[in-house]
Amino acid sequence: MIGYLKGTVIEVSDGSVLLDVGGIGYLVEMPASLLEMLPAKGSIARLYTQLIIKDDRISLYGFPDKKALKVFKVLLEVSGVGPKLALNILSVLPPGDLISDIAKGETSRIRSVHGVGKKTAARICVDLKEKASRILSEEGKPFLPETETRQTDLERSPVFDDAVSALVNLGYRPTEAKRAISEVLKGETGLEIHELIKKGLGRLSGAR
Repeated sequence: MIGYLKGTVIEVSDGSVLLDVGGIGYLVEMPASLLEMLPAKGSIARLYTQLIIKDDRISLYGFPDKKALKVFKVLLEVSGVGPKLALNILSVLPPGDLISDIAKGETSRIRSVHGVGKKTAARICVDLKEKASRILSEEGKPFLPETETRQTDLERSPVFDDAVSALVNLGYRPTEAKRAISEVLKGETGLEIHELIKKGLGRLSGAR
């Protein structure tokens, strides 16, 4: 079992990072939002990992801290949630926000993740509610991994999550989608969801 890797960042691509550890290149899959928190190419990165062997495929999943890895493992306990879907969920919802939502039985943000339907979101909350509450209780404080920050007031806007999810489904990374929508909301309030998405797209197109 490979539980931990520390090595040089060789390349970061969509959904994975190539890490050189003692001359061996490990391809590690990660949530998109956490990939963007990795140090620059050529720098040293440390990842806590989960090795999963399924059929003829061996995959290695990595996270910057034990807390994020713990949430990933918890998600895999739900019937119908595999590694890919778990990564999608953690690409949109930070681990702390996800655990908090599950503990409160709130499914709205979980349903906004591409590939998660109403039934799957409900199953996640039902199956993991007690475990999520226990995690929060054990922490004795908001469950925040080292790389995670709290949501800003703008991110608590009722249309924020829906707009970000729409941009992610169009192929943009969660972090750049959140940044674009936040920038729009800083300048304008009271926008309808379609207007917010359109203006967010405009900012993203201009940045590329």
